[in-house]
Amino acid sequence: MNPENSYACHRCFKDKVLFEFIRQKGQRGWCNWCGARNVYVVPLYELGDIFRDVIPIYSPGDINGDRLSYLLQEDWNVFSERIEQSPDNLMQELTVSILKAGLDPKDYHSGDYPDYNDFFYRKEEWLVGHWQDKAEAYFLNGQKRLKESFPSIHREPIDDLPDQLEAAFEDLSRTYEPDHILYRARIHDERLRNERFSLSEMGMPPPEKSTAGRANRKSESVLYLANNARTALAEVRAWKGMAVAIARFQIKKPLSVVSLLNCDMPESPFFQEYLEWKIQLGALFDRLAEELSQPALPNEDENIYFSTQYLCDWINKSGYDGIEYPSAMGAGYNVALFRSDHVEPLDVRYFRVKDIIHKYDELVRDELPYEEGPFDYLFMK
Repeated sequence: MNPENSYACHRCFKDKVLFEFIRQKGQRGWCNWCGARNVYVVPLYELGDIFRDVIPIYSPGDINGDRLSYLLQEDWNVFSERIEQSPDNLMQELTVSILKAGLDPKDYHSGDYPDYNDFFYRKEEWLVGHWQDKAEAYFLNGQKRLKESFPSIHREPIDDLPDQLEAAFEDLSRTYEPDHILYRARIHDERLRNERFSLSEMGMPPPEKSTAGRANRKSESVLYLANNARTALAEVRAWKGMAVAIARFQIKKPLSVVSLLNCDMPESPFFQEYLEWKIQLGALFDRLAEELSQPALPNEDENIYFSTQYLCDWINKSGYDGIEYPSAMGAGYNVALFRSDHVEPLDVRYFRVKDIIHKYDELVRDELPYEEGPFDYLFMK
């Protein structure tokens, strides 16, 4: 049997997209690979281009790399257990046979295609580093580079928002409908003040009192909210015995925000346009979500907020009302709104912190006390 001219069935694959493709495209027959009978089968050349479109997300490497079959299985869970657990390296043989199927041997050996039997590496997360450089240059150069093309391999007119970033925001956006409720907490830390905070005092601080944060620079007001009262309380990090005011805010008009709560890669690598770009964006937004979720510390250098402030500038410029992101302090999530006139404070209630419970693990001997964020080291100079 010539492996490249053989037939594979839907039961050879765990990937749902491939599974359904073969069920719809295939005909009943015998699978040359897993041995199943009366299953939907397709010739391997029907899968060749589909697999070859995925391989550019990997780079050819040396013997320290991995086989393509392992990378596909590790990253995407492509193959079924009957193929993965088969002896004689069947998974790798099937992978290479699919990748070579439909190719003229002369074309395959011409240098236009990698040797699919070689070792490969996952490509580095270059977009994360690119974003670091852009954020640093943007702020250190007086915030004059926001209109610069981004990223450099997708050059756009200098005055246009990059199409790829705009499309990503659109994919990640969600709408808050009117009457949606969000929460904001504030510690009553003025010990000599007996008067409780009014509704007007629970809104965003005036510019002259605004300190730099993950979503705003100094003297720039942003309204930080949470999706529930417990998360709002956790975010202000009140201590035991402290009085905390928590206000409810009601959305007055539909608000569109960019959500970083679920920045996962595509479920399947197959039939994906711009797969590598989506993977890079997923890694970038995952890092930025982690950065946004970290609470600001009192003596931190404001420069470490460059990366997330840069993101929020892009989101604001793109016409969105805010951004939502995970909370590292509570079980819910946070929302930063760029304007406060789209929400209305309804009421404010006071609570006293009765107890604080921490779950913890002991640090191992060589473990650093503080895990740096992905961009912090660039700006701690």
